[in-house]
Amino acid sequence: METLRRIMYVKRGRGRPSRKSFLYADFIESIILIAGKYDLDPKHLIESFVEALSYEISHLGNLKITCREVKKDSARFLVTEGEKAVSQFPITLEILKNPEYVKAQIQHFPPPHRIQKKQRKIDQLSYGMKGVNVKAEIIEIPMARQVHTRFGTTASVSNVKIADETGSIRLTLWNEQIDNVHVGDIIDLKNCYVSSYRGEPQLRLGRKGTLSTIGEKEIL
Repeated sequence: METLRRIMYVKRGRGRPSRKSFLYADFIESIILIAGKYDLDPKHLIESFVEALSYEISHLGNLKITCREVKKDSARFLVTEGEKAVSQFPITLEILKNPEYVKAQIQHFPPPHRIQKKQRKIDQLSYGMKGVNVKAEIIEIPMARQVHTRFGTTASVSNVKIADETGSIRLTLWNEQIDNVHVGDIIDLKNCYVSSYRGEPQLRLGRKGTLSTIGEKEIL
């Protein structure tokens, strides 16, 4: 635990860390542990705490973050999943006023040990989840459209619709990914994350995400 706390101080070339620095480390450790347990992006989780400070309540995935009390220098938060309390702890207001700094420090902390991920059903998917594994059928492939990327190139993109017995969701595919799938294909998705588009959850393949066609079947 002590080694984990000191990682970012060594990275920044500091000597003995101050009490204020330890407060940042405590918060980051809590964020990483909660995010790891519930397959959430820790940076999105930080943003949810900032949102809860302003609006009292925020949601991410299956979690609800509630700001219970605000004092002069800190605020106390309760994290729940349904009726179950996940965690409760105070956060200094200075931390919440510097979310970008906190998000930048996450990379210096090793991720917690994680168990092998289980398959998710589509009705279990919520914005902010990452490392998601899903098996579903492709039921619609809209015509691809050309978009300009941030690298100055053009690419083809299509938000295909996939479904299982619990519901449906859009999956963003690019270029040759679109050409390699067909309506009726059963696909196995690994290491996806759930973003939001026009207020609706949407699946995306991350850098380590994979898509495999494993057969054909009519789910719906």
